[in-house]
Amino acid sequence: MALPPIDLAVFHENGYVRRQCRVTSLWFWTTDPNRDTCGDTSEDEYSFIGAPLIGGYEQRGKALKDAMREAFLGFFEASKHTRIQPYPVLARWRDDIHLTIASIADFQPHVTSGEVLPPANPLTISQPCIRLTDVDAVGRSGRHLTTFEMMAHHVFNRADDGEFLYWMEECVQYCHEMLTVTFGIDSGEITYVENPWCGGGNAGAAVEVIVGGLELATLVFMDMEEHPEGDVELKGDRYRTMPLQIIDTGYGLERFCWAAAGTPTIYEAIYPETVAWLKELAGFDDVAQQWPSLNLDRLLGEMSRLNGIMNIEAGVDGDELVQIFLSRLAERGVEVTAEQFSAVTEPLANIYAIPDHLHALCNMLGDGLVPSNAKAGYLARMLARRVLRMRDELSVEVSLADLAAHHLDVNLGNHINKQTREGLLTILQLEEERYEEMLRKGKNVIQTQLKDVRKDAASIPDESLFTMNDSHGLAPDMAIALARAAGWTEVQLRTGFSAEMAERHAKFAKEAAKMDDDKGSVYPVGDYTATQTLYYDDVSMKTFDAEVIGIIPLSKDQSPSNASHAIILNASAFYPEGGGQEGDYGHVVQGSTSVQVLDTQVAGGVILHLCDGCP
Repeated sequence: MALPPIDLAVFHENGYVRRQCRVTSLWFWTTDPNRDTCGDTSEDEYSFIGAPLIGGYEQRGKALKDAMREAFLGFFEASKHTRIQPYPVLARWRDDIHLTIASIADFQPHVTSGEVLPPANPLTISQPCIRLTDVDAVGRSGRHLTTFEMMAHHVFNRADDGEFLYWMEECVQYCHEMLTVTFGIDSGEITYVENPWCGGGNAGAAVEVIVGGLELATLVFMDMEEHPEGDVELKGDRYRTMPLQIIDTGYGLERFCWAAAGTPTIYEAIYPETVAWLKELAGFDDVAQQWPSLNLDRLLGEMSRLNGIMNIEAGVDGDELVQIFLSRLAERGVEVTAEQFSAVTEPLANIYAIPDHLHALCNMLGDGLVPSNAKAGYLARMLARRVLRMRDELSVEVSLADLAAHHLDVNLGNHINKQTREGLLTILQLEEERYEEMLRKGKNVIQTQLKDVRKDAASIPDESLFTMNDSHGLAPDMAIALARAAGWTEVQLRTGFSAEMAERHAKFAKEAAKMDDDKGSVYPVGDYTATQTLYYDDVSMKTFDAEVIGIIPLSKDQSPSNASHAIILNASAFYPEGGGQEGDYGHVVQGSTSVQVLDTQVAGGVILHLCDGCP
């Protein structure tokens, strides 16, 4: 059985008709009875480049984001939704993901399963999110980001308890009113595309909201769960109705800003000061002035429109893509040579990507993450080293810490939760020192790892890249650069490989989550009360007072760190392994006795300090 059409009164009342897309075959609602594409196809260009769709916003950058966010949240507050504060970007409440990838992730798994009540119902939020699946496309596509804010309104309906707030009709009505009244978008520019959503074991009908060729929002009506005997089949899986009916919406803050600014790329809309600063430091205007007849703004604008219809994603062949662009640009009357295209777009890609990566990095470190070679720590290190490599390619002589300080000042407003500004910048200073050390050692690693690879090889084996990254901290793109310098001049990094590395580490998180039940048996915490966590209150805390409420002798199987006992305290500032960080270590002191904490683990909310003795 398939899902029924999403036929709502709000569509008919506003003059919409239902059509089937000639390109995608999806059904959509439009005010134009002659329209035959849904608005998000290979034939639908971005119509807002140079012609903003949202009027009344002259700001750019942080001021624009602040104004747009407040307009959204204010609308839903006035519509009786409770505004709640965003969650951290480190999903410490989840074992299956490292980073908060969507606003609904804030409420998984306990709220969405019905086990725990939501903090408010209905609610509205603007949640900072980080997704690294498109990291290779950032800066090149004109629209991709690794970090963004997902504005949302959520409803958690429990029909079995008689608590049913609203569903499709009201949800789409809220969306349409907000777009047309609050943001002044003409109804004729909006198409509502029916496209069922499924993921993470859940599914539901969904409406994608397309404006000017750009997807601004997705409205998901999550009311099904995967089950082999389910009566609904979506994308090869079967689903049945679940106890909760959840409205899961997502509105892209940065995309709203882009539609209001009408700039050639999304980066000029949200990071204008940093883009201008980096252009000046890199001498980009000198590059562009080599060809006075080249209209750079038009070139970038046409490229953005092309990105909109070509759906450029990571994984395409780079050389082939350039030729496609040159051909399509020529069709539009923009004559540019391959040399000009490369000279302009290569440095711009770095200039655009640096503020995006810095934004993700500052958010991650601001939430207490420390770069490392494992878990979410690896993701932070990867972003830091990508920024450093891009900086070096631009010949910009500014330290990583100074780049971050600029970003905090103009783009983030020092809004960091669990880390001090000084602490964050110190971490990045140390990270740059490790990067330089990695470059020195990397030359020897390259010679060892590539001893069996021909000098004229076009690529490095994937497993060699994985090994150099995981064992030596040598990021894939840096390995390629060092290999070229060492004589492997033809090697190139396969497009999308960095995203695969990020996905590899995300997969490790999911595998670790499956072992949670086993870990609970390895550390038998019995009826001990969950430990009060102090590390979120003060990330710089070095000492604290607590009560010893239990001591568990450990076998060798229970303690890879060779600890003999697990000490349980009523409160602790020791951060247990998880959330992308290794477990803390230090000392537990009682009177004149001191024992060393070799590792910190957690089971059932109880923090275990794995020590070399008893106090």
